Formats: sequence, C-alpha cells, structure tokens
Amino acid sequence: GSKPNGETMKPAVVPAISAGTQEELDQLLGKVINSVDRIMLDIMDGVFVESHSLDFEFNLPLGPEYEAHLMVDNPLEYMEKLNEGISRVIIHVDAQSDIKIISQQVRKTGREFYAALNPEVDVSVLKDMLPHLDGILIMTVNPGRYGARFIPEALEKVKLICSWDGEIPIEVDGGMNYDTARLAICAGATVIASGSYIMKSDDIEKSIKQLRDITTP
Repeated sequence: GSKPNGETMKPAVVPAISAGTQEELDQLLGKVINSVDRIMLDIMDGVFVESHSLDFEFNLPLGPEYEAHLMVDNPLEYMEKLNEGISRVIIHVDAQSDIKIISQQVRKTGREFYAALNPEVDVSVLKDMLPHLDGILIMTVNPGRYGARFIPEALEKVKLICSWDGEIPIEVDGGMNYDTARLAICAGATVIASGSYIMKSDDIEKSIKQLRDITTP
C-alpha cells in the first residue's frame, strides 16, 4: 500500500521452503540465502496437511530472518522444539482457536506471532484480535502441496483487514507468481511468500527481482 508521503512500499519477497532432510534444506537455502533477507520454512506434520516437511530437528545457517509456518496439529508443542534461529511463528487459527493464548505463548519466547487463515476460515475471527498479532498470513491455496489452485476470493480478506488496520503486515502465501502477486499487492498485501515460482525457477534471482519490482498502481 502507499504510505502517506506518497512513497510506494516495495513488497517483501519471501521464498517458502519445504524439505524432507537436512541435506535438502541446506541445498535449497543455498539457492536463496544471498538474495533475500527473510525465508519461510514450511513445517508440515502429515496430519494437519497431507505432506511432511521439516518435521525433524533441523539446523539453520545464520544470516536471514526465518519464519516458521506451522502447518501442524499441535503448533504450541511444536514451538517448543523450533530452532532458535526462527524469529517469527505463523500458526493457523480457526473459529475455535484462542488467539490470545497462542499469542502470549509465542511472544513469551521472544518471537513474533502471525495468525494464518486457510481459505475456508472466515476472516472475522481476527477482527478483535489484531492487537495480539504481529501480522497475518492469508492462504490463497489450500495448503500442503506445491502447485495447488490459486483462490482469488481469498484476497477479499486482505482488503477487509486493510480496512480494519492499515498498518498490520499482511503476508500472502499460495500460488504466488508475477500475476497473482500483483493482485495480492493491489489488494493490500505487504509480503509475498512464494514457493515453486521462486524455488523451481531456472533463474531464482530473476524470479525474486520480478516479484520485488511489482508496485501498486
């Protein structure tokens, strides 16, 4: 979105990484670590979503800021064993979640807390909770596997959140490529998380630059 002084903010571009082994993680991190200052780690337990990823105790090289996207059944338990290099935790919420308690638990560890919403979750669960959040992740696919179908309706949530609070960071994740990221940024997203578009690109630097160069009209 535009800042009051008319300056357009560049979106932050965050590669999203899934890996089955430390070796695979090292290899994928090596591809992006010099090009970005923030990396999303997709942690999946095979229960909350079908896939498994990073559900082992992994090591992280120093350098970028890491955020853990916990697609797991028991996120608070998982948090106990997260690598200390992770400075932000993203946890899926639904109508049953006690967001205040989750927020306290996460912030107690000195980390930021982003609430994530799957496409079927109504954004209104967050309305009164914004003071307890450091940011929001809107899923624009049903999570758990690369290449799922982009759901444009999810961007309506982004617009709504912006109308409640113009300052809170809104990250968008799922099916992000040049075209969908542009739609997300026009809706008010400030952070673009992208898995396959970046990680499976023949020219990773170029894909990151393309996403970074999107500006709102």
